[in-house]
Amino acid sequence: MTTTTTARAAGDSTLARLGYEVPWAFDQHHLDWAATMRTFCAEFVEPGAAERSIASRFDPDLVRRAGQLGVFGLLAPEEYGGAGADVRTHCITVEELATVDSSLAVTVHVQAICVALLAHLAKDRPELLREILPGAASGEVFVSIGLTEPSGGSDAGNIATVARQDGGDWVIDGAKQFITNSGTPFSRYVILLAAVGENVGGRPPVSAFLVPLDAPGVTVGKAYPKAGWRSSDTHPLFFDGVRVPADALLSEPGRGYRDVLEFLTWARLPIAAMSAGLARGCLHDTLRFVTGRQSFGRPLGAHQGVAFQVAQIAALASTARTMTYDGAWKFDHGYPIRETAAIAKLVASEAAVEAAATATQVQGGYGFIEETASTRHHQDARILTIGEGTSEVQRMLIARSLGLSV
Repeated sequence: MTTTTTARAAGDSTLARLGYEVPWAFDQHHLDWAATMRTFCAEFVEPGAAERSIASRFDPDLVRRAGQLGVFGLLAPEEYGGAGADVRTHCITVEELATVDSSLAVTVHVQAICVALLAHLAKDRPELLREILPGAASGEVFVSIGLTEPSGGSDAGNIATVARQDGGDWVIDGAKQFITNSGTPFSRYVILLAAVGENVGGRPPVSAFLVPLDAPGVTVGKAYPKAGWRSSDTHPLFFDGVRVPADALLSEPGRGYRDVLEFLTWARLPIAAMSAGLARGCLHDTLRFVTGRQSFGRPLGAHQGVAFQVAQIAALASTARTMTYDGAWKFDHGYPIRETAAIAKLVASEAAVEAAATATQVQGGYGFIEETASTRHHQDARILTIGEGTSEVQRMLIARSLGLSV
C-alpha cells in the first residue's frame, strides 16, 4: 500500500477550478515557468520527498538538479550568471516546490534571497560579485545569512555578535542560530550581522560582513533535529576571534541591519507563496484521499461533513495564493508593499497551518503516518508562522501602519 500522493501533471485542470489561476498577476512567461516547475516537481522532487523528510536527509544530487534548472540565480543580475527575474517568478518557484517538499522550497528560497542580498550590498564591488555570484547563482556556492541570535528571537536587532577593528582587519566574536544552508556540501559564506562601535540610542550600530565559513575560528555546530523542514539544512554558527580583512565589510559601516531589513521586506512574500503551495499540496492529497475511500457505503467525499472540510482547505489555499500574488505584483510594479507583505505573510501562513491541520484530521489515522504527504505538510506548516517574522510581528507591523502605537 502506498500513502504518498500521485504526481501532478502540469495541466491539472483542478487548479484552475479551485482558484489557482490568477490571470491579473501573471504574464505568459510566468505561466510557462510555473508549468516547468510543476513538471520538475512531479518528476524529481515528489518521488522520495517522504523518505528524505523521515530520514532528515539533505539531498545534494537533488539540489544540483535544481541548480541546473536555474532556481538559485533567479534574482541575480544577468551579468553575474543570474536570470534577473522578478519576485513573482521566485514566488512561483517556491510555491510549486512547497506543494510537495517544503524543505527544498526553503533551501531554494534562502539561497536565492542571499544571492540577491549580496548583489545589493556589494553593488559597488563588481570584482567581488564576479568572484562569487556566478557560483552562487548556479547553486555550486551557498551563501547563508547570519542574523538570528540565541537571545534575539523576534527582536532581530538584539545583536550580541561583535566585530572590532584590529589594524586593517576586523575580528568577530559571537554566535548565530537557526542558519539555513550553513552546513551543506555547497556552503561557503555567511552574510553576518555584527555590532560595531558604541551604543547609539540604546543599541550599537550593526554592520554586514561577508565571512568565509572555512575561516579560522568559525565553527558550524551540529545540525538541529527539527520538527519540520526536516530535509533542509540548519545549524548554529560560532565565531571565536574570526579575523577577516577590511573588505569583508559590506555596504556602509553601521548600516548593515537597516540595509538588510529594508532590502528583504519583500522576502515575506515567498514565505507566503510557500504557505500557498503547502495549502494546495494539502488540497491535492485530501482530494485523493476522500475520492479513493468508501465510508458507510458512500465515497468519503460524499459526506457533507467531509466535503465541507475539503472545501475549507480549497478556500484557504486560494486566499493564500491571491494575497501572495497581490503583494508580488505590486512589488514588481513599484508599489510600496511593507504592509501588504506583512498581511500576505500573516494570512497565508496561518491559512497553511489550518489547511494542514484539517487535512490530517480528514485522513484520520493515515494523517498520523509519516509517509503521508499531509503529515509532512502538517510538520512543515508550523514554522511558516515563525520564519521571516512571526505572526505577532506581522500584526505589530500592520497595527503600526494603522497609526497604532505598539
